[in-house]
Amino acid sequence: MAGIKDGEHKKEPFLSRNPFGKVPAFEDGDLKLFESRAITQYIAHRYESQGTNLLPADFKNPAHYAIMAIGMEVEAHQFDPVASKLVWEQVIKNFVGLTTDQAVVAEEEAKLAKVLDVYEARLKEFKYLAGDTFTLTDLHHIPVIQYLLGTPTKKLFAERPRVNEWVAEITKRPASQKILKRVLLTLHEKNLDYELVNPFGQVPAFEDGDLKLFESRAITQYIAHPYEGQGTNLLPADSKNIAHYATMSIGTEVEAHQFDPAASKLAWEQLFKHIYGLTTDQAVVAEEEAKLAKVLDVYEARLKEFKYLAGETFTLTDLHHIPVIQYLLGTPTKKLFAERPRVNEWVAEITKRPASQKILQ
Repeated sequence: MAGIKDGEHKKEPFLSRNPFGKVPAFEDGDLKLFESRAITQYIAHRYESQGTNLLPADFKNPAHYAIMAIGMEVEAHQFDPVASKLVWEQVIKNFVGLTTDQAVVAEEEAKLAKVLDVYEARLKEFKYLAGDTFTLTDLHHIPVIQYLLGTPTKKLFAERPRVNEWVAEITKRPASQKILKRVLLTLHEKNLDYELVNPFGQVPAFEDGDLKLFESRAITQYIAHPYEGQGTNLLPADSKNIAHYATMSIGTEVEAHQFDPAASKLAWEQLFKHIYGLTTDQAVVAEEEAKLAKVLDVYEARLKEFKYLAGETFTLTDLHHIPVIQYLLGTPTKKLFAERPRVNEWVAEITKRPASQKILQ
């Protein structure tokens, strides 16, 4: 599977795989494919007996296969165009500081409701959209549904009991649970057991007994304190020393207000825009890379004195950087890390941690 690295998707040999210069592209021996739905169908047939069978139980029966094919067509031409516009308005626009157009949301939700009404009727007869087994028809819905579960549009699923059950079922599958979250990184670093609950709520949300928290940085700080002695200590080695704790706090503030705004905009321009078929604005990339470079220059100087940003031990300051760094390592912006030797070593160190590998793969 080819990714976006150094603009390779716009050059040969990638263009020989996908002439449109977009991901995904796929190779299996001499076979080259592009377009995600074509790729998933090939994989499902070629590796039918490996892992989950994504075809109908009796897929050699033309009628059964046709039912799955109809479901995939409905997803591609009725469900996805509307659902993706709702993701754009309510998720991606918020991510880059744009204003959601509520008129568009209302219009697209009305269209989506009609599709879900059809699904509700179908799911009264069968557990999944193409029958009683999980198939490509269901799988193709998962990515955009996961986005919509963090938006007010989730109500459209919740209002339809069979659709609601189906959504819960397909999004709890192991393959659906690869989530990029500071909170999950923290939980894994602390070797804490956890349960993902309320999939229809805003994320991240966290409960510990009667305590309920939201906003990832607040959650990670809470986890780090009461569980200081379990797993990785994410606080300074001498966390009771006010000066040491203040150093970590400064680092987390710099990440939140200096590093993350620029880094997130770069991830948007170079990764997320490609996902939505939009064009990267190279002027914005240049502007944000200049801002990020200044932050990394400060980091380079700091890392000449210490192994990590808040001292000689890995802390929340470092952990909070991992998700967006992982995105940027798949873009030309990775050069900003590579050009700074100490920053480069630090990035390699924090992204190879077991918790990073487990959550961010």
